[in-house]
Amino acid sequence: MTDLHGISQDTFDDGVGYEVTSRAVYEKRYRRPTWPNLNSGVTVGIGYDLGQASRKQIAADWESRISDGMLKAMLSCAGVTGKPARELALRLQDEIDIPWQVAIEVYAQRDLPRYTAMCRAHLPGYDALAPHCKGALFSLVLNRGPSFDKPGPRYAEMRDIKAAIAKGDLARVPALLRSMKRIWKGTPDERGLSARREKEAMRWEQGLADKHPEQHARLASQSEITDPDVVAHVQQQLKQLGYYQVGSADGSLTPKGKTEAAILAFRHHEGLPLSPAIDDDLTRALAHAQPPEVAEIRANATVDDLRAQGSHTIAFTDQAKAWAGRLFGSSGVLTGGGLLALITDKATQLKSAQDAVGALGITPQMFAIGIVGVMALALLAACGLGIWYVAHRIEQQRLADYHTGKHP
Repeated sequence: MTDLHGISQDTFDDGVGYEVTSRAVYEKRYRRPTWPNLNSGVTVGIGYDLGQASRKQIAADWESRISDGMLKAMLSCAGVTGKPARELALRLQDEIDIPWQVAIEVYAQRDLPRYTAMCRAHLPGYDALAPHCKGALFSLVLNRGPSFDKPGPRYAEMRDIKAAIAKGDLARVPALLRSMKRIWKGTPDERGLSARREKEAMRWEQGLADKHPEQHARLASQSEITDPDVVAHVQQQLKQLGYYQVGSADGSLTPKGKTEAAILAFRHHEGLPLSPAIDDDLTRALAHAQPPEVAEIRANATVDDLRAQGSHTIAFTDQAKAWAGRLFGSSGVLTGGGLLALITDKATQLKSAQDAVGALGITPQMFAIGIVGVMALALLAACGLGIWYVAHRIEQQRLADYHTGKHP
């Protein structure tokens, strides 16, 4: 009996169907190597992309199941993707021929535990999910990798799925899965991947009904996900208008998150209804809004003013400068005292000593040792200067952010 590693039999079968449709279709079209698309490598078995695998992984997954000659041909495909993989797949048609039973064995015994382990490693709360939900995530990671922390709008839904599971907001996940269909619009993969995301969302909903009924009851009240590309554009506009609390323009619009807070602040300033939604009223207002004027007292503030306000950044740079000053000078400002003066003094002493005892036969090597010591002191002084300079730059950037309103 196959160990399903926590996913349901239905989602296991779904995964096989996404990759090869059925056993009959596999026997006809997939026993020999294929090349699915521009970013793929040579693909064998049930969606096993040799171009994305290392030679070590390929050997571990396949060597006891196929002939040495076939394994050698597959190893030659490791790391090869794009058009070179297409040519390689054509050349290897007569060298690679994987029976159904071997393909399903690798899928069940190698791919399934590998990708469910990725889900568990990247998703806090994964183990508490229903088997259907775990299977939907297995399918997602098998297709998109464990990209739950990647930046940018393309991975906004992946990040939000991770956040929703961690918070226990499981009813939000089906909408996020369906939202991903946008990524493949107008591409050759649109039909297949849109159907895959829809099936994953349906399996997730079944999982909620089976194990999380309170979350299943919330499905009807879930709103559609705003296109992350639109969210990123709004985030960028808000930042340009001085609403820096929005954070990075990453396309994520999580409930009660930083972007919602910035939208509400902007709506309040513009006299719009206080809703976190991105609608026509908001986009029109953003298009015509002007950055708010910065108060004169803020625009003319000094580092001393920030220090008096208790700025943690200025407190840190003050400490760093003081420490650097003790190395290079005598205080938080650069002076001729401290280590620099010590270096000068030691160098003068060495030169005087060399002049005085040169006639006594003391070797140059002995003086070289002293010079090395002086050089070490000079290096330490240079480190102090570097620390002072970095602290000064941080201080000036903090002041500039305060002047523009970027930082409170």
